[in-house]
Amino acid sequence: MKHLVLAGLTILAALALLPAAAGAAPPTPKGKLMFDDDFSDPTKSKLENNLTATDYSRGFHAPGVYHLKDLKAGETHWSLLPGQSYGDGTIELDVWDNSDSFTGDVAEGVIVRAQDSSHFYAVMLDPRTGQYSVRKMAGAGKSSDLIAATASPLIKKLSDVNHLRVDMSGDAFTIYLNGESLNSFSDADYKSGGVGLIASNVDASAMHMHFDNLKIYSTSTAAG
Repeated sequence: MKHLVLAGLTILAALALLPAAAGAAPPTPKGKLMFDDDFSDPTKSKLENNLTATDYSRGFHAPGVYHLKDLKAGETHWSLLPGQSYGDGTIELDVWDNSDSFTGDVAEGVIVRAQDSSHFYAVMLDPRTGQYSVRKMAGAGKSSDLIAATASPLIKKLSDVNHLRVDMSGDAFTIYLNGESLNSFSDADYKSGGVGLIASNVDASAMHMHFDNLKIYSTSTAAG
């Protein structure tokens, strides 16, 4: 019996030395809280507010959300926060599909380290198929997968709210979803940059994507 107990303790000790498994809870956000917006005040983020645009609808509405509506299938649009630029840190927000119909495929997410309107990383969630991906934009019409579309049980479906978080440290990026680790990736091209919101209409007849409770933490002393 003594030998069995010792063997059990040895196994537990060995397990304690293993790295944290996927699904581990996220650590404290990296850096100081630099920006916090629940989108109840349209002037705070300085995001574009054009709900009646005929190309794609973007803007604020009650009860305090920002939305993106890609009006045509096969289109992706995004809004970048003016005057915000960060290197290492944490970005987190709530995203969900507020469409009247869930027919067709869509995706939404967050842009990090944007150099301009066509050079950035985008972490995307598809609440209809339960998949996520990471895209790198390297110029107008030039994109590549850093993480190809991958299914995850962590993704809440349809109109349920997903809490998305991205930690950035040098060339390394860690993605958390709904309080658990989702995946990680690395890329050395964009050292710092802006933050934005992105939505993609793959083949849906209509879509209405919501964003809320954006928080940006940075290890730098100021944005710029």
